[in-house]
Amino acid sequence: MKKLTVILFSILLLVSAGCAGSKKKEPVPVPPSQPDTSHLTAEDKGLEVSISREMRALTGMIASSREGYEVYSIQVAVANNSKDNVPISPDFVTLKASDRTEYKYSPDLTETVTSKAAFKEVTLPPDYRGGGLLIFELKKGSVMENLNYKDDSGHDMTVKFPSDVKVSI
Repeated sequence: MKKLTVILFSILLLVSAGCAGSKKKEPVPVPPSQPDTSHLTAEDKGLEVSISREMRALTGMIASSREGYEVYSIQVAVANNSKDNVPISPDFVTLKASDRTEYKYSPDLTETVTSKAAFKEVTLPPDYRGGGLLIFELKKGSVMENLNYKDDSGHDMTVKFPSDVKVSI
């Protein structure tokens, strides 16, 4: 009888421990459709454009702007994954606002603010990367929709900014 009591007590203890440990399983979280990385990219014919997700406001800190405009910087990198030499240039970059206004970079502000870090016109050999900072003078209150990189070699890439584009000061 003593053995039966010990066996029943052991079984009861195991069953109660097993039931007490069961929890509701939570569903596996769904990853975001667009990963939250620090860069946004686009690719076309072996050329890849990568831009910083965040635009940095420079008005009043480093550079002054015309009345009604603000100065912003954005990091632009171009990688040549093709087998050919590809010319790159900051002149191929255009920022487009939600009101359809197009902005080209400001060469004077870019050179003044960035000096050696500026995006320069060069020819990239295969498997090389180039680019740098570009400075734009944007109308106050403008909301940037995308950045377009269109060169003379037939590359045409558009990088859309997320709806919650970040601007840091």
